[in-house]
Amino acid sequence: VAPIEVGRHQLVVRTQGTVSARTESDLVPQVSGKVVQVSPQFVSGGFFAAGEVLVEIEAIDYEVALERARAALARAESEYARASKDLERLRGLAKTGVASASQLDDAERGERVTAAGLREARAVLVAAENDLERTKLRAPFAGRVRRESVDVGQFVNRGAPVANLYAIDRAE
Repeated sequence: VAPIEVGRHQLVVRTQGTVSARTESDLVPQVSGKVVQVSPQFVSGGFFAAGEVLVEIEAIDYEVALERARAALARAESEYARASKDLERLRGLAKTGVASASQLDDAERGERVTAAGLREARAVLVAAENDLERTKLRAPFAGRVRRESVDVGQFVNRGAPVANLYAIDRAE
């Protein structure tokens, strides 16, 4: 029997292995265009914060598309408003027997078609807004750049990786 003595003991463990980032991903643009700006941190080994803009793609084409979508939405809203008024007017006339059933059917069809056009114009506007926002490639997490393959003046394609990033919050 030996008495237990409380104390500090140093244990040495020799091991080897590979430490890798828990999160690693490619930075991939969702729109195509010419690169007009890159962050100073967008170099191999560079640190970046979550949400930081690393690469900017020329936005003029996407700004024009957004303006076209806004104009198409305004036109669709106007057409829908007119079709709705025509339908209400014809419903009133049909009640008094002045408008025929086929005229009322045409007005209802016109109102449905313009309503669909309005929904489509709204969807196109949302897509144009998203594409414009996507001209700025943002870091999805705080981390480092492992490898980058694009610089100012180069053309990038949708879906083609421009960098490999890894998170610095955790390693495995």
